[in-house]
Amino acid sequence: MKHYITFFLFSLFTIHYSLLSAQDFHENDTIYLSEVNLFGRERSFGDTDAQKRYLLLRSRVKRVYPYAKMAADRLYTMERTMDTMQNKQQRKVYVKRTQRYIEDHFTDELKKLSRSQGRILIKLIHRQTGRTAYELVKELRNGWNAYWYNKTAWLYDLSLKKGYDPMNIEEDYWIEEIVLRAISNGELEDQTPALQYDFSELTEHRRKRLAN
Repeated sequence: MKHYITFFLFSLFTIHYSLLSAQDFHENDTIYLSEVNLFGRERSFGDTDAQKRYLLLRSRVKRVYPYAKMAADRLYTMERTMDTMQNKQQRKVYVKRTQRYIEDHFTDELKKLSRSQGRILIKLIHRQTGRTAYELVKELRNGWNAYWYNKTAWLYDLSLKKGYDPMNIEEDYWIEEIVLRAISNGELEDQTPALQYDFSELTEHRRKRLAN
């Protein structure tokens, strides 16, 4: 599994560059905070199990967010660099050089990612780049590779087509909260995501969703 995640990330970064299930969070796990103190005090829950699940998710998000950020950075840089290249040979050389850089600097770290971390990384890649991992592989390699990468992912209960939807998916709401809080506290480096949300609107929508 770890080798699969590494292989996928190499494919993603080279060409243009888990998961707590939603049922892990329950309606009664939540403390509603106002917009004013949303990112003030450390998030806490009245339920010990809920607190543990939140802390585990937070640890996973902080672990993989830098890789999603790097994917977005690489995508931005490579798209603009390759637009200036005149022929396929130049692009091929550039891609190989980037691949060697990724392999030399990140192989050991990427191999350490667990399946749960890999699932969250797939979501955050969508958040930061605006495209699902499947769409990126399809666009930057070809549709056939994307199809088989996704089929392989399903063997491990992963999907490269998995999107990021904090408006409707409970776990994604908490991922958004964790990322924004960590950035606000200086624990994660800020990067304007391709998918942007008004967190107060997310919170209100969630309140109504859980009330139904």
